[in-house]
Amino acid sequence: MAAIANELARENVKNINYVTPLPNTYVIIESFRFQTENITQLWNSNMYCSQDTMKLLLEVMDFWLPDFKYGNDECAKKYSKVPHFFDAVARNHKMAHDDGSGEIIIRHLVMPNHVECCTKPILEWIAKNCPKAVVNIMGQYRPCYKAHKYPEINRRPTSKELNEARKYATKLGILWEPVS
Repeated sequence: MAAIANELARENVKNINYVTPLPNTYVIIESFRFQTENITQLWNSNMYCSQDTMKLLLEVMDFWLPDFKYGNDECAKKYSKVPHFFDAVARNHKMAHDDGSGEIIIRHLVMPNHVECCTKPILEWIAKNCPKAVVNIMGQYRPCYKAHKYPEINRRPTSKELNEARKYATKLGILWEPVS
């Protein structure tokens, strides 16, 4: 892994983007011992990990691209079978934000029928706890896999739902609008 990172850096690649990297955290961190080239390290993750894992990552990551999908534990458990989601993910976003050693762009996927229970609570939390973060409000949700079992999410978000999310982010003072 370090050899690949070194070669990419020599080819003027701007960053190493670790996508959904949590199962390989320790291998990634160990590879830094062997990286000889300076290249930006980008952590692209759902941020559902332990506080100890975050402490390790804070030492080595330059840029954060975390997802923040559910605004409560009930939705996380129902759709992703994930317990104790909100507290863990919120803590980890705050740790990355407050560390100050790296930039953070939080991605929020707007889900159909979840603006009130997920999008708005997440945006409120970000405005209060991660005010320097940029937020990417995403409308790319596509119903697939087992979405047909949940009629409330078995469609794409409407333009009304997306506009409501964006207006709410603006009202909260969140930087979300595209700049290019």
